[in-house]
Amino acid sequence: MIAPVITLLLGLALTTPGAEEHLVAGARHFREGRFDTALVEFRVAERLGAKEASGYAGASLVKLQRPEEALEAFGAAGAGGDALLDYYRALACYDARLFLCADRILAAVGERSGPRIAGQARKMRADIAAALAQEPAQEAVDWYLGRCSAGADAQRPALAAAYCREAAGLADRRKDRYRRGDALAALATLEGAPRGTRR
Repeated sequence: MIAPVITLLLGLALTTPGAEEHLVAGARHFREGRFDTALVEFRVAERLGAKEASGYAGASLVKLQRPEEALEAFGAAGAGGDALLDYYRALACYDARLFLCADRILAAVGERSGPRIAGQARKMRADIAAALAQEPAQEAVDWYLGRCSAGADAQRPALAAAYCREAAGLADRRKDRYRRGDALAALATLEGAPRGTRR
């Protein structure tokens, strides 16, 4: 929990005046378990130009059990910096039933985090491996493609793309590659969407 706060404080010199106060307030609220208030502060900091605020907003959304919104926030933040934020990103994937996504991120988190988070990441990866030990059912691939389509219809292309990637990954785990082409075609359409439509 301390790593994001330290990262936040080190980055304050690079943020827009005014944004830093909201980042610090958000970090304090997050640390004290007031995730809804932390989210508000991080969103204000983001609007004031603090790019790192998106990742902290994503962590707050995970704590508020809003994984799909968290995934969108993390998408705006970019990937790979802080191991603890990456762990929260993996939790968002896991809670949204994007198990391949969660496993991929947890593999990258590895031992970059402290011993507690590394242990939790190993346990979650073992749970995911057990859940994915059998060939995925056609109905599972269909469900992810349905979520992809619903996200696209709702003008949420980043979320839709996450579900399309999961559908394609599950199709790859089937001998018949059931609907893999559909998933890749939808993903190509989403990734080709104009930037202005991305959230």
